Amino acid sequence: MPREYTGHVLGYEGDKLIIDIGQSEIDWQKLLRYNNGQFPQIELVFDDQQRRSLLQNKHMHAVIGDIAAWQGEDPGEVKMWFKWAFANAFELDDIKTSHMTMEQASAFISTLITFAVKHGVPLTQYQPLDMLSPGDIEAFEYQCLIHKRCVICGKNPSDMHHLDTVGAHGGNREHIDHLRLRAVQLCREHHQMAGQTGVDTFLERYHLTGIKIDERIAKGHKLNMR
Repeated sequence: MPREYTGHVLGYEGDKLIIDIGQSEIDWQKLLRYNNGQFPQIELVFDDQQRRSLLQNKHMHAVIGDIAAWQGEDPGEVKMWFKWAFANAFELDDIKTSHMTMEQASAFISTLITFAVKHGVPLTQYQPLDMLSPGDIEAFEYQCLIHKRCVICGKNPSDMHHLDTVGAHGGNREHIDHLRLRAVQLCREHHQMAGQTGVDTFLERYHLTGIKIDERIAKGHKLNMR
């Protein structure tokens, strides 16, 4: 169960606030057990547009929720583990997501998504192509090519789909130099859809740009680089 929520202030009277946190399934009994029968203390952080945004916070918890459901773990425990791993990787002191800068929050979300793509976590609460910024979608596309997960639905097996016409680069796909050609990773269903709708329409529908194949991608897909 998450132990951190995002809400909106509905009103105030003196030092008392009325806050809508948009949650109807808070396990109050569990919270009381955690706090020896007392109502828990909370930390109130107002969004000053410098720390992570409310939208970023929503995205964090959506990905964490998907990872927790896949692992069969408590989302709060999953969040604590990723916070520790993130702080350790970036040589930070123990960090609170509510105190992250927007840049740190973006990197944290990227870490969560990379884990999800690598391990095939079904993303149901979090829809990367609808929720990510354009720059972050490109990073997501790259991770899907590296880990061979369909960029639309996350399925594996999947195949690389070339966006540039191979004939314009020497013809035979087995003998051309694939470096710098654009590609996306797609399952059979979405591969067929891309072929039927056309490249430009397909890319626009799913907010994709395609990734230029580099050496790491080429090696992973056993493509020619000469």
